[in-house]
Amino acid sequence: MSGPGARWRALPLGVRDGLLALALTIAGQVELVLLADEVAGPRPLQHVAFAVMTGCLLIRRIRPVTAAVTSAVALAFQTVLGDAPAVSGFIAVLIAVYSVAQYAARRRDAVLGLLAIVAAIELYPFVADGVRLADEIANAAIPTVVWVFARLARERLDRAVRAEREAAAARARAREEELARVEALAAERRRIAREMHDVVGHAVTLMLLHTDAAQAGLRGREPATAQALDVVLRTGRTALDDLHRVLRLLRDPAEDNRSAGGPGTVAAIADLADAARGAGRDVVLTVDGAVRVLPAAVEATAYRIVQESLTNALKHAPAARIEVALRFGERALEIEVADDGAGDCRTGGGGFGLAGIRERVALFDGRLTAGPRAHGAGWSTRAELPVEALEPARA
Repeated sequence: MSGPGARWRALPLGVRDGLLALALTIAGQVELVLLADEVAGPRPLQHVAFAVMTGCLLIRRIRPVTAAVTSAVALAFQTVLGDAPAVSGFIAVLIAVYSVAQYAARRRDAVLGLLAIVAAIELYPFVADGVRLADEIANAAIPTVVWVFARLARERLDRAVRAEREAAAARARAREEELARVEALAAERRRIAREMHDVVGHAVTLMLLHTDAAQAGLRGREPATAQALDVVLRTGRTALDDLHRVLRLLRDPAEDNRSAGGPGTVAAIADLADAARGAGRDVVLTVDGAVRVLPAAVEATAYRIVQESLTNALKHAPAARIEVALRFGERALEIEVADDGAGDCRTGGGGFGLAGIRERVALFDGRLTAGPRAHGAGWSTRAELPVEALEPARA
């Protein structure tokens, strides 16, 4: 958009206010000269009073209260001097009223500016004769109406600005939380990958040891079988080397220090319950079904699920009873950690324990349910890990 309006808005605010004050000051002085016969009182003082009324608009944005009070004082002084029918002065007073309503930071300061100007206007009946009440009411009502509309516009703008700032802050918090969530999930996946490396690496190492022993037992017999075992050994060693390389890519020394000790086991879940009891909590551990030897990856996942669930219960359900249940089925291991705490915030906040549990359960195509208990107060986390083949029960 081009034209005089666009060029005017392109000017700095201080320049625009200066030009406005200058234009009204010149107009007011010219009016006083042209209407000299109708100007009462000492004309030089009238010129000064009008110059102050119009000139104070120069600071109407940066010092709105000062501008309004100065304009009121000049108006009162001009009223005492006598009549001077110069329109520029009244326009300047209305602009000062608008400015104090629009730019004063506090409402009480804006009210102070309005009261100063209304008081100056209402001085007129005390120094002049034959003043009608209706005229004085109108003289006071005009700046008041201007002030009300300008202040309403300012407060509406303030609300819009606050809402925008709050929305921007909420968006920034959401971005930070999303970044933290992504990083937490990435860290959990790295930890899962390291644990799976340990499990798979151990299994591959055992396979290589048994294959090597089988090959040694042949002692040159059955060359075809020995050749096949050579292929198994070479492939297994290559796979083990590849596993070590992947681990080096995933390794974070700081995380390694925090998670030292390797993958957990189902048997070690009892230690987790003991640790929670040592923290002063009432923890009950129950095991149902035939206790069987599970694949190491499943045991590590079960351990982490109980560990994260206990951590959540200790954090979000103080003074609650915690029940840990392990149920060995024919084709699945079911883990449930429940508490009877009143109120819970595990579905919100900045924690990522449930997200980590969900990642681990998804790795085995299992099922996870987490939420308030169906009966009574508290929270329940239940995971089901499918197991294709379970080994015979431990003696």
